[in-house]
Amino acid sequence: MGQKQRLKEVYRDYFRMGVACEKINERFTGHEIGNPEKEALMREHFNSMTFGNELKPAYNMGFSSPEATEDYLPFVINPQAKGMLDWAKENGMPVRGHVLVWHSQCPKEVFCKGYQPVTIPTDPELLKERPMLKHFEKLDPVCFVDRETMLKRLKSYIFSVMEYMYSNDYARTIYAWDVVNEAIETADKTEYGLRNSYWYQVIGDDFIYWAFRFAKDAVTENSKKYAEKYGVSADDEEALRAIRPVLVYNDYNEWMPDKKAAIIGVLQRSTEEHGSILGEDLIDGIGMQGHLSDNNNIDEYITALKEYAELVEEVHITELDVKCTCLNKNQEYYQAVFYKQFFEKLLKAKNEGVNLTGVTFWGLTDDNSWIRGANPLLFHGDLSEKRSFDGVVYAVTGEDLGEPEKIEINLSDRLYDFETPEGADALKPADIGFKMRGFGEIEIQDRVVYSGKAALANEKRFGEWCGISFDVSDFIGQTIEVSAWVKSPALTVTLSLDGVPHEPASADTTSGEWVRLQGTFKIPNDVHSMLMNFGTTETEQGKSSAIYVDDVEVKLIGLSESFEEKSNIAAIRGAGHLPFCYVTDKESVDGKSHSYCVTRQEKDATIKLNISPYVGMTVEVSLYIKTKDQQVTIGLDGAVPQPLATADTSSGEWTKVTARAELPKELNSAEIYVETDGNAEFFVDEVFVCPVREM
Repeated sequence: MGQKQRLKEVYRDYFRMGVACEKINERFTGHEIGNPEKEALMREHFNSMTFGNELKPAYNMGFSSPEATEDYLPFVINPQAKGMLDWAKENGMPVRGHVLVWHSQCPKEVFCKGYQPVTIPTDPELLKERPMLKHFEKLDPVCFVDRETMLKRLKSYIFSVMEYMYSNDYARTIYAWDVVNEAIETADKTEYGLRNSYWYQVIGDDFIYWAFRFAKDAVTENSKKYAEKYGVSADDEEALRAIRPVLVYNDYNEWMPDKKAAIIGVLQRSTEEHGSILGEDLIDGIGMQGHLSDNNNIDEYITALKEYAELVEEVHITELDVKCTCLNKNQEYYQAVFYKQFFEKLLKAKNEGVNLTGVTFWGLTDDNSWIRGANPLLFHGDLSEKRSFDGVVYAVTGEDLGEPEKIEINLSDRLYDFETPEGADALKPADIGFKMRGFGEIEIQDRVVYSGKAALANEKRFGEWCGISFDVSDFIGQTIEVSAWVKSPALTVTLSLDGVPHEPASADTTSGEWVRLQGTFKIPNDVHSMLMNFGTTETEQGKSSAIYVDDVEVKLIGLSESFEEKSNIAAIRGAGHLPFCYVTDKESVDGKSHSYCVTRQEKDATIKLNISPYVGMTVEVSLYIKTKDQQVTIGLDGAVPQPLATADTSSGEWTKVTARAELPKELNSAEIYVETDGNAEFFVDEVFVCPVREM
């Protein structure tokens, strides 16, 4: 790549490049601030930083300090945050302040009378099984303060934060604040899509408005009060902008249509008591967290980016990381491809006028990421650059990432019984492609089993979406049948494809007994990897029941191609004369979907269908064809094409053609060709390939 590339220089003409970091402490020695090598890497590549935890309410709300009163909640900075602010100022590293108001990592005490919480006790028997639930007990509303008291606490805390930052010479260091974080949760079914948090329960559905109102007022007041300290005139509004932080609303899954609509709706909503956040000009920016996977739809994200940019002065990407979904040796390659495509589209949006002013990666190295094991960042634990680093750079330079390494696939049926073979080391879930989805733990255990001596258990789950994942990447483009025996106290256990909109398979588990969960799944052919997820639907909101799984079977049904996806198995075939081919909706077997149209001037301008995953097998092939020619032939392509079946056609009607083909294991690839006895246009649809199973 020649001269060493530095991210902040590569993107100097576009936007800030930021990184989330933390300060080393007694419990966590892998953090960044305090590690000279990591500090140097940050200075080299980034021109913005976000404190991962140190400025969150949990560590700075001084409800137990001597200054606290029933109506006054002070900001009492913790030493870690102070140390990071000083490091940032000394190193000229601008800071995004994160965060003033958040439902998580916020002391329960601040919502309670006298700062004394009263919780709803957990069932004692359940507590014996899962002692950790004690830490998640909800507040009893009897202890809540009233709305007016909570508003006074909110105002005093925000004013106290701003007063501290201005009076201690950090106004030029902190250039933005996440005023409110993650306040939207459409699954909570509140009227305006707000999360049913304690902020919502105590203040009401306009707590976001008041947080921004107080932040705006605090910034306005303190910037004028301390203007002289920063060499600025208190009467010069333009000059004051240099010491006024950008005020931001920040959220995750912010690109999903329902959540996007709810976010925009809350920012636009006014009441009889006050106007809207947007209408009163209380907000400067929207933060799109960007916790993504390398199979997410980038175009949906860019659409949301553009819509937010129409509403506010600037947009930040605040917590970017990209989880790897591929589990083989091409893991880093596909992650790099996603990063490159993502940044290419960010740059395109920027060039089209979107005021994207910063992109912050949520962590520096994979080994210290909040989602360890997903390897979502740009640097390895040894600080070396990953291919994803190259992908981000190449989005600007135009260089190519090359091709993935060839992977041998295995389409054989499989059974996972979780039994450790005799004489072998104890089997771990990862050994056979099973891993935790989200937060929690999975284990192979012998306490709760369906058959044999072992089963898979997911007893520690921190959210309904968390569960068990397993790899079915070998079956990309195929239709498979999956069955498993499951047990759970939940309403149902579900099985679904990761990132693919579809109706999941489910099994009623309310009996408390082992039940069979079974479903048929078409895995898309335009992905590079695929996981399946066991999850639950619960009897009550917020519950995360244990899941037990045994005897998971995956059975290949076959390859189905109906030309409904972005890519397909068809390709041009011809020597000299080539057809013009395209997917069309003007013809299809069912009359309402798509088919593949082949237009040609010569008879030998035809197509072939790639069935290479079936090399080494004997297969049944069927397809439908519609043409004005009188006869169609399908065969196995190669140096010497091998005809397999011929069928007479009826003009204007769909004709089904079937054949059996033996695909020698010595082949590097396998294609089925389609020919007719003339040169008329033809359509192909409903291709199906399945292995011939021995009886």
